[in-house]
Amino acid sequence: MKIPTHRVPWWSVALALAACGDDAQQTDSDGDTAMSGFTSADDSTGTDGESDQGEADESDESGPNPQTSGTDGGEPEPPGDDPELCDAGDESWAKRVLPVMQGRRPESIREVRLLVQMVQQLDALGYDGRREVARGLAQGDEYLERWKQFLYEQLRVNVNSDRRNETCYDVFGPQAESTALAEHIRDSGPQSQYGAQFWMGDVVYSSLLLDDVTPAYRADLFARLSAPDIAGNVTPTELEVMRRTTYGQSFEANYLGRKTECLPCHRGDYAVTDTPDPETDRHWNIPGHFELAVYGPDAPLANEPQAHAIFRRAGFFEGSNDLAWGMYFVCGTFDFDAPANTDLLDEDPYMIGAYSLPDSPSGQGATVFHLDQRMRQGFDTLATQGLQLEADESIADETVAFAYMFSMNFANKAWREIMGYPLVVANNFPRNQAQRDLLQQLTDAFADNRYSLRSLLVEIADHPYFNQAAPDTCTASTPYHLPAIFNPFTKSSSDPTLRGNGVGDGLHRYTAMVLLDMTARAMWWDRPQRFGPADTELPGVNCGAGANPPCQAAPTELDFLRDTGVFLNDSESGFNGVDFNGLLHWETRLAGGEDPTLEGACTGPLGALCAAQDWIAQLVDVAVASPEATLRDVMVAVKDRLLTETEITTAAEVAAIEALTGVALDDTVVDVGAADTEAAARLFAGLLLNTPQYLLDGIASPDQDPASDPVLVVPGTGTADLCEFLGDQVLGTDFDWTCSADGITISG
Repeated sequence: MKIPTHRVPWWSVALALAACGDDAQQTDSDGDTAMSGFTSADDSTGTDGESDQGEADESDESGPNPQTSGTDGGEPEPPGDDPELCDAGDESWAKRVLPVMQGRRPESIREVRLLVQMVQQLDALGYDGRREVARGLAQGDEYLERWKQFLYEQLRVNVNSDRRNETCYDVFGPQAESTALAEHIRDSGPQSQYGAQFWMGDVVYSSLLLDDVTPAYRADLFARLSAPDIAGNVTPTELEVMRRTTYGQSFEANYLGRKTECLPCHRGDYAVTDTPDPETDRHWNIPGHFELAVYGPDAPLANEPQAHAIFRRAGFFEGSNDLAWGMYFVCGTFDFDAPANTDLLDEDPYMIGAYSLPDSPSGQGATVFHLDQRMRQGFDTLATQGLQLEADESIADETVAFAYMFSMNFANKAWREIMGYPLVVANNFPRNQAQRDLLQQLTDAFADNRYSLRSLLVEIADHPYFNQAAPDTCTASTPYHLPAIFNPFTKSSSDPTLRGNGVGDGLHRYTAMVLLDMTARAMWWDRPQRFGPADTELPGVNCGAGANPPCQAAPTELDFLRDTGVFLNDSESGFNGVDFNGLLHWETRLAGGEDPTLEGACTGPLGALCAAQDWIAQLVDVAVASPEATLRDVMVAVKDRLLTETEITTAAEVAAIEALTGVALDDTVVDVGAADTEAAARLFAGLLLNTPQYLLDGIASPDQDPASDPVLVVPGTGTADLCEFLGDQVLGTDFDWTCSADGITISG
């Protein structure tokens, strides 16, 4: 049974965050910006969370008191049209932005303080500090690995079972280190050969470096055909039907965010949940008849065979020696000149418009080679000319309609990756105006910047909903003080005070691979394998001595990855919830604070080589070398490392740690001994790895008192090391900056 993460009272979350330390500090709300977002009880007259900004009242005493407002025995008054937003502050923002951009937790409170200094000093120099810092963090090895994994998951790249093709997707060469490959694919068709050997993994990295994801999606259009389709006791015709259905449904989900079977009831031009009355309207589409342009005027008939006919495989895949842009043959060989009028299923395709070939006016026999031409045209036209709608909201250029649908789908998935919940419901349309307007804002930020992932991520990280504090910090009149962005079904509540969302509605677990990666990075353990080990001398030719299949069929610790929610294959597609089985497996593997031996890439200090020992072992070495160091100092360092919280002050918390570890916190490390100190530190780390504060995101962490900062510093994680790394990555040569024991100074 999944544990619900919505409709959680904000005060229960706040208590949970404060349970292991002092009461959560309230964030100073002076100067906070109040943005409209409720519109009205049902999105009818107001505006969404992206407009009508106004200054919040600077006096905390002037706001309504949620305990005494109203005239009915202290009952709160219903919320007004505007949300009562309260930014949690730069420290909270810095803690949350690192998992977004780089898939890791802060190295320590010292890194957080450096990022806060950057934000505040850039603000003082006239820049938007948060946007500059967010954009600076969206680069480097950690960024590339974090978002390469995201792209693989969105493309549904199988890592085990029948459709796994690690020799195409898990091999990387020198083309991964520059933008040249992605530029070539962006600017040419698949018949234009790049001139150097490369694999699909190279395309994804090169696309991230170029900051344009479309080359990766266009190349995957061909490479995914290389994944085997295995079926027994079927005719060639039946096998072709199965292949087209599999590929067509995947294309719709990955590229369009639509399902053919849903089109009769839910489209841009019509929906059964659409009404002219805003009070009952549950269909808030971005203006434009996208489906009629992409699927054709017969879209309401939901003709799946016609929509999927373009994904023909028989007679096209492995029909010749053509390589898509010259991609290595394990990623597929094709016949770009496959004969027309030879379609095994006799279907005339319609996807991003109808097709007409020289030997087939109906388009029968068209393939993804022809589909790619329209995709490229749409991407180029939308990026340079924008979306043009006719007076009736129809779209004359079906290729532009496709590109905008792609952008909508990608923007929604990126928002969900970061914020935990989509901006659409099951029919893939927003349910209220606030969701619709936010989705349109993100889509435009993505498409207008030539499908820039960095621009999209900065837009999300700078959005007011990203860094909301609990409503009591800004004296909100109701716990549900946000528009219904995370849980849109609250808009239907008969109680007006419950129609909005609260901070608790945004509570969510980190996505599975991010959670595993951040754990490995924090403890300096090996990351999880993506595909499993493969002893390959010549990719695609041999993998092991006479092995069949040629490579290992799964990553190490497959069951652990599956139970954590990692996408493995089309049947085990992962999840992002919290369930009993997953929690038990997580606890079993990590409660002891020992390396789960996932056998992937090694980790270590930022910008340095892999660590010779894990972080706990190195912390104990530092503690042993410090004669005055106590067990409390060790535990503070562990808590800071995993939760970015630096205080152990309450008697209850001290007693709990001592009962768990069997050591007194006031004892010195020298008296306890290195072995017992390490054992205690690992038990405490294992405990913290199983806490809501570690597993969940969406709630602001309290600011920390600088007086409680850890005194034990593991080599490579000190202020000077972090300052040089962050200064070079975030500020580079665009600003003049210097590092000192007090942090970073930006002079211009």
